[in-house]
Amino acid sequence: MLKSLIDGLAGRRKKNPEADEEALPPVRQEADTVMPLPDDEAPADLPATLGFVSHQPVMDRQQRVVAYDFFVRLGKRNVADKQQEFDRLLLSTLQNMDIFRLLAFRRAFVHISMTSLDEPLLRGMPAGSVIFVLEVVPDLVVTEQMLAQLDELQKLGLRFALEPASYDQGVLSPALQADLFSRVDFMVLDFAGPSTRVLAPILDQLPKRYPGARWMARNVGTAEDLDVCLRAPGSNRFALFHGPFVLTAHALEGGKVDTSQTRVLQIMRLLRANADPKEVEAQFKLDSVLLFKLLRFINSPIHGLSRKVQTIEETLLLLGRETLFKWLSMLLFTSRKDDGTAVALLEKSLIRARFMEKLGGYRGNKLEAEHLFLTGMFSLLDVLLNIPFPDVLDPLELPLTVREAVVEQKGIFAPYLSLALACEHGDNVRIEALAKVLDFDLDLTNQYYLDAVVWAQVVLRDSEVHNNVEAV
Repeated sequence: MLKSLIDGLAGRRKKNPEADEEALPPVRQEADTVMPLPDDEAPADLPATLGFVSHQPVMDRQQRVVAYDFFVRLGKRNVADKQQEFDRLLLSTLQNMDIFRLLAFRRAFVHISMTSLDEPLLRGMPAGSVIFVLEVVPDLVVTEQMLAQLDELQKLGLRFALEPASYDQGVLSPALQADLFSRVDFMVLDFAGPSTRVLAPILDQLPKRYPGARWMARNVGTAEDLDVCLRAPGSNRFALFHGPFVLTAHALEGGKVDTSQTRVLQIMRLLRANADPKEVEAQFKLDSVLLFKLLRFINSPIHGLSRKVQTIEETLLLLGRETLFKWLSMLLFTSRKDDGTAVALLEKSLIRARFMEKLGGYRGNKLEAEHLFLTGMFSLLDVLLNIPFPDVLDPLELPLTVREAVVEQKGIFAPYLSLALACEHGDNVRIEALAKVLDFDLDLTNQYYLDAVVWAQVVLRDSEVHNNVEAV
């Protein structure tokens, strides 16, 4: 990717041809890249609902999740002539989803057109928690009136972002460029955009000309791309990062299992082997920090225990081995102190796990729901520990259904994991297909996924994993 980026900076990179629509992507697909959609189709009527609104994580310089990027990947097809109506539908959908629950823990980037600045629903969004990304639509020309509308909204506390590369002279006259760019809070650099040859002047000039704006790097594909952001001219201005770079093999420095992780894996093996509770507790006594973390989490209000537990023996008595095993997996992600990447992987794993658990629990099968939770929780263990599947799972003796879904992408749990990944990517076509296969209503799927995202934030807060969202 670095070579292609350098070629792009030098003007040698060709635009990517439009990709054909794929069938259903494989379970293991991890890319969060948001590619542009074809816009040459005839306009069509807007849908009654936008279906699934994707919300992908945005991280700070410490690689901790501090915001979500809200957009509709497939809904914008065929709506060029009805962009304002589409934006109204998007904002209404977000309000109906009750995203304000999520904004108690994270910030939101919401994509709208410059032509929708007079939309009344904008004024109903929580100022300070939402940043509106102003997008270009066909035949758009930025006018003085739009800048005046922007000023009025900013007086209400609303904040804005834009991608400078999208605003060429056909959209924005040179005379108005400084007026518009100086008004935004964030500028976006899209690593997946077709205009990579304009990255060099953007990186070299804009941070100096508009020092008040911070930058978000979008669609950062690898740790190598992230390094470009952090070392480029004006790199001190990059505050936020979006993309699948956190899942690349060398994202975790060293990639070695540390002592605490080794001990957690040993305790999990003991639980699977039905070891005596005293033997399990003895392992925790060798690492008092692990015991403290586990008891703090188990005693969190989110579990609703009638009394606090003080020992592992009490925990086994009240919760059972399966539940204790389930929550021990959290300690694999939190054993590394101040490791933002591990925490980001934990958040993603918790969302998958809770979402799949809720789907499994919908029809009342408690054991199946617990095993679905494990499937989601362990689906990123290879990335965390930098040990490939199936090697990383072999010592844990997981249920066959879990192992098949995670390692081989097959079995009865595979469609649930596929659906969780489709929700992460905002792939509406795949979401609809998989929801139909699993016999789940789309609205219920949307609700469960947002519930899982909010639940993960509560878990992290109760576990005293803090992300500095106030800095966004």
